[in-house]
Amino acid sequence: MHWPKIMHIVSNMKAFFSLATLLCLGAVLTGCVTVQDQTAPPPASKADVQFLSEEIRRLQARLEASDQEMGRLSAELYASRSRQPEAASATQVQALQGQIEDLQRQLVALDAARAKDRDKLYQDISQNVAKLMKNSAPARAASQTGYEHTVKTGESLSAIAVAYNVKVAAIVQANNLKSADQIYVGQKLFIPQ
Repeated sequence: MHWPKIMHIVSNMKAFFSLATLLCLGAVLTGCVTVQDQTAPPPASKADVQFLSEEIRRLQARLEASDQEMGRLSAELYASRSRQPEAASATQVQALQGQIEDLQRQLVALDAARAKDRDKLYQDISQNVAKLMKNSAPARAASQTGYEHTVKTGESLSAIAVAYNVKVAAIVQANNLKSADQIYVGQKLFIPQ
């Protein structure tokens, strides 16, 4: 019988989907940051990350439901095997083979549905990452030199400007800030020379 082979395929699919989900979630949550562009993401991108997280949770719930269905089908297959008497008639054997073929078709259909869900997840994530990249602030000119400063508790933009002997307006412009009050603790700012 092909049952061990089917279980092996299902096990490999679970491992692959779990790994792919973790990698995609990691890429989305950590983001891609370069030395030139280390400003905080715009608020819209946080909503997009939350949307992606919710979408991943929804797809994982569907995956769990598929696993439960697969478990039910496995139990049904085992039950049909255990009901088969030692000396089964040809008619009974044919009926059982028909049931097994039906179960195998259902497993193939379930596998196709999982592949479709995985492809949709990849497509959705790719589209949302592209949107996030498009909406992010433009990178500073590569030729601009300066320092990187991480905002600490109690610091203001004017205090940072005094510490580096630059104008507040230069820091605001270099970091694409809308106002001098727009900084937060832990934010990395580029301080031009």
